[in-house]
Amino acid sequence: MLRRLAQADSELEVPIDVEVVTPPPADAPEGFRERLALALGTTDARLLDAAERGYKGTWATIQAYLRERLALTMGPNFAEALASREPEALLRTYCKDERLVWSIAVSDAQVMVFELPRESSRAAAIAARLYPDDPDLLV
Repeated sequence: MLRRLAQADSELEVPIDVEVVTPPPADAPEGFRERLALALGTTDARLLDAAERGYKGTWATIQAYLRERLALTMGPNFAEALASREPEALLRTYCKDERLVWSIAVSDAQVMVFELPRESSRAAAIAARLYPDDPDLLV
């Protein structure tokens, strides 16, 4: 009886779908792709790949990232003056109509920051998933 089961089992052909996946960014935290998929609420590979390309690293807050970027482009004094603005105003000042910037919490003290150009073909889809109630972000 066991011999017949073993023979029947060896005759089964099960297709295996193998997908080659590149490793996540070197400095990405544990569970990077899972966190990204959960935050965007999708498993669409094209959307997740686009978002992953926008990964900039981890910071204490998204405001820390914005202050660092502004200091590089506008100088430290101007960046410090902007840093005193409300977080949403600081984000809008940095992004304007050119960038989509968002964060995903890693812990209470760390966030992953992502940035994509607004003209990116996937930026509007990502914005719609992240901010469904903000029509200004829908390109």
